[in-house]
Amino acid sequence: MPVNSERSDYMAMKEKWSRLRDCFGGRDTVLKAGEKYVPSLPAKDANENEAYRKRGNFYNALKRTVQGMVGAVFQEPPEVECPEAIKPYLDDITLTNVPFEMFAQETGNEVMLTARYGVLVDMPVSLATTNRPYCIGYKAEDIINWKTTRVAGNQVLTMVVLRESTEVPDPKDEFVHEVKTQYRVVQLTTAGCQVQMFKENENKKGEFVTDGPPVTLLRRGIPLDFIPFVFICAINATPDLEDPPLVDLADVNLGHWRNSVDHEYGLHLVALPTPWVSGAKNSGDGSTPMKIGPSVVWELDIQGSAGMLEFSGEGLASLVSAMDEKKKQMAALGARLLEDSASVQETASAVKMRHSGEHASLRTVAQALEVGFMLVIQIVTWWVGIEEKPVDTEVSVELKKEYLDIKASAQDVQSALAALQANEISYETWWNILMTGGWGREGVTADDEQKAIDERKKKKELEKPKPEPGVVPVKKIVRDANGYISEIQG
Repeated sequence: MPVNSERSDYMAMKEKWSRLRDCFGGRDTVLKAGEKYVPSLPAKDANENEAYRKRGNFYNALKRTVQGMVGAVFQEPPEVECPEAIKPYLDDITLTNVPFEMFAQETGNEVMLTARYGVLVDMPVSLATTNRPYCIGYKAEDIINWKTTRVAGNQVLTMVVLRESTEVPDPKDEFVHEVKTQYRVVQLTTAGCQVQMFKENENKKGEFVTDGPPVTLLRRGIPLDFIPFVFICAINATPDLEDPPLVDLADVNLGHWRNSVDHEYGLHLVALPTPWVSGAKNSGDGSTPMKIGPSVVWELDIQGSAGMLEFSGEGLASLVSAMDEKKKQMAALGARLLEDSASVQETASAVKMRHSGEHASLRTVAQALEVGFMLVIQIVTWWVGIEEKPVDTEVSVELKKEYLDIKASAQDVQSALAALQANEISYETWWNILMTGGWGREGVTADDEQKAIDERKKKKELEKPKPEPGVVPVKKIVRDANGYISEIQG
């Protein structure tokens, strides 16, 4: 079996990943896909069909949703707890000047998009260059094959085949580089964990041959007894494939693209009025086109007539309605950033209930990322530390998992104020409601606010006009419109 053989479940998932990638890539990518997403019009040549598709507008809900969700998870840097000696490694986790925070965001983007990412922790073959482990990230499509074996009740990864791209300089031109594919095979053998590279046979295109003997990964001169590769998915950190959480959103997004292409093409056909004429004397045999304009006269027979064809009907309106419906579907499937505001004001609790499923999923992804990052840093820490096993290292990674930023409605505030006035809640509880609902001042405690209120009251008392010395306030009796009598100060 050749090294570039793909697992059957991997091949079954490739089409979903392809749709997600194309959709995420935006208008240029889906336009380049041609008939894959927008079938050609019948009886039209290639140029006409290309022009037909180019009129469409791609509404990239998927990309905005992925970016919005990843931005919510990483709006605050990951909190990493690890030995101090390891922290400098996190400043360049890949040996390509990529810090861990940036590497983590890239991983989060991939997991949100395809529900799969892989990280290989490796040690440079040339220890003269550097004597430290580093990380290599692999997209879902690049993890083409893997095997697991049950050992002592646990599923153990025994092989993983990783596809890589490398730039090869042209020996005849220093400014030209060719991108070639190679494969990295990591296997757990009786001799320990070994890595072997396969490159394309120069004499036979599409065939890959070994590029030297396998290299055994060592730690303190002892071969590794496990493969230092971590699968990071949307739910867990296992090799099992998962359905991407936003694949349904991508399908609706592509449907919206098809509607847009048809709508714009329809507008192109019917937007401009078309002149027509019947019984024109100067029309000749029809071989010479008739001209129209302010200086052109059409002579008509007695029964002749002329006019303008203009579009009428509900055809294009139905396409607009279909696109609007798909926008709502995309909002329901996860594109919260694209969702229109509710027609009536909602309470904070109602908004939370409406988005609970979506954010529960986002929290699940964040938790899976935490586990994956922890495993990666544990391997790095173990490789340069003294612990017996990676699980013995004290490492933790925490991501932000509170994503709803909802301002409490005026009705919520009024209800809380009524409860405060009725002595049913404390002032501290009232202030907490204001703070969590977005009505309070950042960094101001309940005590600080109470002091500010008291000081304002004192200031108002001092600003009140005082009666002149020797002048006694006179009380007056007044009667209002309903006949009620009251006393006021004169």
